Amino acid sequence: MSDISTGRGRVVAIMPARNSAKTLEDTFRGIPPGYVDQVILVDNASRDDTVAIAERLGITVIRHPVDRGFGGSIKRLFRSALESGADFIIELHPDNQYDPAGIPSLLEEMGQHRYAMVIASRFLPARRALEGGMPWWKFVANRILTTLNNAMMGVWLSEYHSGFRIYSARWAKGLPLDSFSDDFKLGFQLISQAVIDGWRLGEVSGFCRYFPEASQNPFRGSVVYGWGTLTESFRVFKHRLGLGTPRVRVT
Repeated sequence: MSDISTGRGRVVAIMPARNSAKTLEDTFRGIPPGYVDQVILVDNASRDDTVAIAERLGITVIRHPVDRGFGGSIKRLFRSALESGADFIIELHPDNQYDPAGIPSLLEEMGQHRYAMVIASRFLPARRALEGGMPWWKFVANRILTTLNNAMMGVWLSEYHSGFRIYSARWAKGLPLDSFSDDFKLGFQLISQAVIDGWRLGEVSGFCRYFPEASQNPFRGSVVYGWGTLTESFRVFKHRLGLGTPRVRVT
């Protein structure tokens, strides 16, 4: 990728991939030139040509020969990005659901480490989620879940569940990654950890497309994930009351 010339720092995009051959190249080609220094992909036991396509595109590839879950992939990606000297880490899923054209907005809002993370929200405004093809049941469930998350976490975001984000490496260094889930719950655990750490959370408007080739959590998986975010939100609520024990950060 092109070198960054703004003096912002080193920007690394991370991609958790599983059978992403149909959408990976379009996602990669959609990254605006000049904003990302390196792309790292963890292939989670794909059975298609994901790895071959990634290598052809010049993406740094790490292979998981057995399924280690979404959370397991993100943990590996965080560690690899930090080892590569990242100042900012962009989480971009290779299924081309989220528009990579939003990367400049994420970087601009993040500034010089103003937040632990900035989330590209599908609900700014709320109708954008429906315009992208989000199913009604997902829309309603997200609105209810986000309201409950906000109430317990003591912050206000339009949503917590977008997979398109930027993280500050200053905050990410020392995260107790081993204590986080290997499943989709990890995405919310990163948010709850930032709240407990006393960092701010930011958000910008993001666009998400729903189409057959895009990965989607099925109904049962969505229920399991939703319940996991509620238990994690309650853990933060107890911490706010001085009743919980926060995870110990690595020093």
